Amino acid sequence: MFYPTENSTVIEIHDNAFGFIFKCNVPEFGYGINSMTGKKEKTEVIERSSVPEECYWERQKLPSDYDARRRNEAQRQKIDRDYYDPYLEQIRHKEWGKRLRGCWFENYNPKKREAEWIYITGVNYMYINNWKFQGKYMDFRVPDRNLWYVVDYCMHDPDCLGVNEITKRKNGKTARVGCWLYERTSRLNNHHGGIQSKTDDDAWEVFKKAVVHPWKTLPHYWRPTYDLMKGDDPSDELRFFATSRRGQAAESEDQEEALNSFIDFKAASESAYDGPELHSYVGDETGKTKKPVSIKERQNVVRYASEIEGEFKGKNWLTTTVEIDDDEVDNYEFQDLTAKSNPLDRDDNNRTGTGLYTYFLPAQEGMFFDKYGYADIEKATQFLLNTRKKYELEGDTRGLSSFKRKNPMTFKEAFSIDGKNSLYNPEPLNNQLDDISWRTGLTEMGDLVWKDGYEFERPVVKDSGEIVYEINEVEWKPNPHGRFEKVVGWWPKDPNKVYKNGNKFLPNNNYSHRVGCDPFKYDKTKDKRRSNCAAFGYQIKDELYPDDPHNDMFTIRYAFRANSTRESNMDVLKMVWLCGCQVLFERNVNHWKRDFQDWDCEAFLMWLPGEVEPGIATDGSGKVTQMICNFTEAYHNEHIKKVYFKSLIRKDTGWLGFKVEDTQSFDEPMGAGFTLIAVKGKRYVKPNQDMQDINSIMPLNKAI
Repeated sequence: MFYPTENSTVIEIHDNAFGFIFKCNVPEFGYGINSMTGKKEKTEVIERSSVPEECYWERQKLPSDYDARRRNEAQRQKIDRDYYDPYLEQIRHKEWGKRLRGCWFENYNPKKREAEWIYITGVNYMYINNWKFQGKYMDFRVPDRNLWYVVDYCMHDPDCLGVNEITKRKNGKTARVGCWLYERTSRLNNHHGGIQSKTDDDAWEVFKKAVVHPWKTLPHYWRPTYDLMKGDDPSDELRFFATSRRGQAAESEDQEEALNSFIDFKAASESAYDGPELHSYVGDETGKTKKPVSIKERQNVVRYASEIEGEFKGKNWLTTTVEIDDDEVDNYEFQDLTAKSNPLDRDDNNRTGTGLYTYFLPAQEGMFFDKYGYADIEKATQFLLNTRKKYELEGDTRGLSSFKRKNPMTFKEAFSIDGKNSLYNPEPLNNQLDDISWRTGLTEMGDLVWKDGYEFERPVVKDSGEIVYEINEVEWKPNPHGRFEKVVGWWPKDPNKVYKNGNKFLPNNNYSHRVGCDPFKYDKTKDKRRSNCAAFGYQIKDELYPDDPHNDMFTIRYAFRANSTRESNMDVLKMVWLCGCQVLFERNVNHWKRDFQDWDCEAFLMWLPGEVEPGIATDGSGKVTQMICNFTEAYHNEHIKKVYFKSLIRKDTGWLGFKVEDTQSFDEPMGAGFTLIAVKGKRYVKPNQDMQDINSIMPLNKAI
């Protein structure tokens, strides 16, 4: 499918994800591409009926006398190993031809109202004709035919490691990958096929139900010599080796040379396949891989077990459903892995970040199949929209979000968060997360550092040679592994607007910026909770520049676990120094107060109206947490499109998973909440106007 042949036809198959088009080269009618030699050869053409409406796929069963004649043949071969029944050998030759080259069959197209000739690849033929999964044979489906084209394309593209398939549940994905894994391993010498899944037990289940059980029902000529010591129902690996023992049971299996290939499965851990060369790999339910396993690190290990000296010696097929189980958490690492499996985004070696190509099947294209293998897309679309409409009319936004996740009609919906337990309305949050998750250049990572390494003040040599000290500046240093994340293109209009009064440093830009912070309590060796310090900078709307895109925006983010509380407090100080503004800390943890006093920077600490000391206290009554929820929800309604920090929205760390009864697990929503309180709780006017404090519309001293 990747390489064109003489008289081949290009069929374009969209990835339904990033906009990449697989241009699959289908051989001319009556021909197929031999998967062993890569050459175009004549192949089988299957006709069922002369009536167009009666043209559809039907399993090609063996003749009724095949089994009896095969038993006689086997008996003769015990005496004469070179004997074969010419009648049976002709059948086997034809079946192997269809497995290697694929075949053509005539199929009615209801939309065109005519029969068409369809080419299916060899593994597709094996899948729909002989692969018995969970007690039944597979149906022919046009979307499956397209996927098998894509798989074949990826298998022959030298710059492709394999497929990253995303689909809905009950779509046959496990049966497909099992057939693909077996087909490759059972016809190639010294071939290692491997399986991993979201858990160790799941990998064993895939091995048993998607490989071993179908293998047991295959005709004998597609079951190469295997190690009888493993029995007829192997539980750890399927070995195509000669049996080490000898006996009557083994004699019939020793008639052909063993492939010395095998299929096994491994634990879900990252390093399970570190070392041995891996030629065919199945990653089952990759999007559901459970923590602490890193799916990105695991796939990186698998990649380099399949890539030898820059050449992809093996191929991978990752497949996963799009929704998660109730007891599971979203795997954002898989989303990142998928983003790096975009065929339109390649490096100088013409490869994606993972080597994989993503392929997604929308829900409406995988439902309501007719006997010709076509999905009724119009019916499925209306069905899905009607269900969504019901959720909307009932005002059940959380149920709507959950249904979309289970039945995604677009690629972005496949990664929307199941919001059935979300405190906030998940629809706008999901929409914004969708918008920013697949875009680059919205934020950048880096560090805030003191200019020339001097804290607070920097020595400057005058022309006269005299050394004077000036208030120093905080600078931005890009660093992909930095502690801070800021919006690309944002920088304070008046950065480092700090002045000195006596020995004290004071911010002079409070009318433009505000910072809120949720600190962690103990130093690194003491705290079992292992939370981060989370702080956000916010640019307040400037009436003189109403079109500034950064107005009413969280502009800089800090979510990091420093080695000590003092180090973390210095990071926050650098944020407010840069912005020239005050910071509102949570007061239940007040180590920051001492540090800011030591640095003569206590003027950077924000006092709320009516309070007797800086910061804000959260108590058991939950009033402050409720205020955070109220301010946050109001911000979502007005400005959610201005949020560019994914972790602030995501379910595992952000608003989509936030729970009022478990605020300690959500540092970033709390830090952002304190920032909003800081913005609402106290306002300043510019220095050239009358200086006075104005309580917000919802004065905090009355709300608490």
